[in-house]
Amino acid sequence: MDSERGSRRGGFTIVEVIIAMIVLSLGVVALAGTTMLIVRQVTLANVMTQRSVALQSVIERLQATSFDNVGSGSDSSGVFDMTWSSISETSQSKLVSVITIGPGVMTAAGASFPILGASVADTFQYRVIRR
Repeated sequence: MDSERGSRRGGFTIVEVIIAMIVLSLGVVALAGTTMLIVRQVTLANVMTQRSVALQSVIERLQATSFDNVGSGSDSSGVFDMTWSSISETSQSKLVSVITIGPGVMTAAGASFPILGASVADTFQYRVIRR
């Protein structure tokens, strides 16, 4: 029995090595694809954050303005252009529409995933109440 065990050689066959290399290469390709997806998502999130900061600056400006002086205006923050206009709803409130134009997330026709657009317009409505 010992002589049978001693005569067998240990190791991998060439077929096992080729199959292992194919499985490994498929895993590496999947990781590369996932990395590209993550980079795209982080880029989109960064643009959305910058857009939110630009909008927040307009909202803070409107909050610092007295009720009677809230009207129309425009400003730019980095690559974003913002315009706003107000409509008096009652004597105690105004509805302000803020339009932000610049890079942003959009969905292309027929695409099921978001892409980065160069000039995307977003509208945000904000109500100002007399204090």
